[in-house]
Amino acid sequence: MASFILRTEKLCKSFSNGGVQQHVIKNLDMEIMEGDFTVIMGSSGSGKSTLLYALSGMDKPTMGKVIFDGTEIQDKSNDELAVFRRGHCGFVFQSIYLLDNQTVLDNVLTGALIVQKNSPGLVNKAKELPLRR
Repeated sequence: MASFILRTEKLCKSFSNGGVQQHVIKNLDMEIMEGDFTVIMGSSGSGKSTLLYALSGMDKPTMGKVIFDGTEIQDKSNDELAVFRRGHCGFVFQSIYLLDNQTVLDNVLTGALIVQKNSPGLVNKAKELPLRR
């Protein structure tokens, strides 16, 4: 039986802009089961990136909890969050942050090699990833 790998409880994220509070995420309760394939969709400015930043610990929520594999991450230190992201998160940013002097394959492998060093299966796994155009 699959268990929850990622869960939020009353997750909120607000920003202040010119003295006006903008509530981007309001009281989000979400559960993702281990092994699920989850898509986050919405129009531009709807909070998709803000949600992903909160789920990965790249940004702290205003209120609420983010629970990954039974551990709350929202109160972890920046160093602890960096270790968490290195082991559990991968991002492809909207803006392209590729290393110009590397191939696409090398760019894909960069994050994995930091964690797993020269694991023989990494290159083969990266080569099996579907290419989207």
